[in-house]
Amino acid sequence: MRGMDTAREALDTLLPGLAPTLSDVPLQVLESPGGPGLDAFRKSGGPGLLVPGAYGGAGAGALRATRVSRALGALSPSLGVATAMHNFSVASLVALVASADASGLEWMLIEGIARDRLLVASAFAEGRPGAGILDSAVKARPAEGGWLVSGSKKPCSLSQSMDLITASVALTGADGTTELGVALVPTASPGITRRPFWGAPFLAGAESDEVVLTDVHVPTELMLRPQVELGTGLDTLQTIGFVWFELLVTSVYTGAVARLAESALDAGKGSATDRAAVLTQVEAAIALAENTARVVDAGPVGNDELAMVLTARYAVQELLVSAADRAAELLGGLAFATSCDIGHLLAVSRALAFHPPSRGSSAQALLDHHAGAPLRLA
Repeated sequence: MRGMDTAREALDTLLPGLAPTLSDVPLQVLESPGGPGLDAFRKSGGPGLLVPGAYGGAGAGALRATRVSRALGALSPSLGVATAMHNFSVASLVALVASADASGLEWMLIEGIARDRLLVASAFAEGRPGAGILDSAVKARPAEGGWLVSGSKKPCSLSQSMDLITASVALTGADGTTELGVALVPTASPGITRRPFWGAPFLAGAESDEVVLTDVHVPTELMLRPQVELGTGLDTLQTIGFVWFELLVTSVYTGAVARLAESALDAGKGSATDRAAVLTQVEAAIALAENTARVVDAGPVGNDELAMVLTARYAVQELLVSAADRAAELLGGLAFATSCDIGHLLAVSRALAFHPPSRGSSAQALLDHHAGAPLRLA
C-alpha cells in the first residue's frame, strides 16, 4: 500500500530503529499497559519530532508528522494515540512560544524536551471543545514564587510515562481577574496523583487514566503567560491546537485500519473488486489527511484550516469504518475467531468518532462555515 510505504519511510528516517524494535512484538503486548512501545519511542528520539532543528529536534512539519503518526498507528494504535498527544502538546507549545515575546528560558524548555527525550502529556482544553481555555478544569492562584495549580484531566494519555504536563490554566489574580496561562509542570512535583479511569480493553497501552493536580507549585518561569486579548490571540492558540490534534489522531487511526487492510490484501481473498474497494478507501483517507497537512505546512493556520481539518477528519471517520468492515469480512470468520488482532483493530477503527469535537456538536458550525460564516464550535 503506497500510502503506508511513505509512512514507514518517514518513520525510519525520523525515528530510526523504532520500527525494527517493535515489528516483531505481538500487537496485544503493545496494546497492553506497560508495553515496550513508549520506551522504544523515547529511545528513538521521538519526543523531539516536532521540536525545531535549531533546538535539537527533528523539526518535522505537519506532513511528515502525519506520516509518522500513520506508521505508529499501524505498529500500535495505543502508541500512536499516546504519541499524538505528546506531539500535539509540543506543537502547541512551540507555536505559543514562537508567537510570544519568549525568553531564552522558554526555548531552553523546548530544547530540553528533545535533548532529554521527555514525554509531555496534555492537559490542554482539547477535550472540552465547547469551552474556552479560560474555562479550563485546571485553575491556578498566586503563591510565593509562582502559582498553585489544581484540577484534573481525564482521560490523560501518558499518565504513567509522562515527564511533563502542559496545561492550559485559568490564572486568577489577586484582583479577581482571569487570564490565560500555560503551565509546564514536571510530573515529579508534589501534589500530582493518578487515578484509574480507562476501563476498556482497547487502546489500554496509551495510559489514558485521570491525572489530578492538587496545589501543585509551578514556579513563575514555568508558567507561560501569552499577552493576548480574549477573542483574538486566545482563539488563535485554540485553533492551532485543534488543527494539530485532529490531524494527528486522524492519521493514527488511519494507520491502524491500514494494518487491517494490508492483512486482507495480503491474504488475497475475495474478488479484485472487493480488495480494490478496501485499498481505495484507505488511500483516500490518507490523501485527505496529507492534503490538509500540506495546507498547514504552507501556513498560517486559522479558521479556514480548522474547518478543513474537521471536514477531512469526519470524512476519514466514515472511510475507516467501512474499510475496516470490508477488510475483516475478506479475512473471514476463521481469522476473526483465531486472532485477537482483527477484533481489536475493528474496535479501534471506531474510536476516532469518540475524540472531540463530536460530529453532532460541530455539524451546524460546519454548515454555517461552508455557507460563508466563521467556524464557531459550540
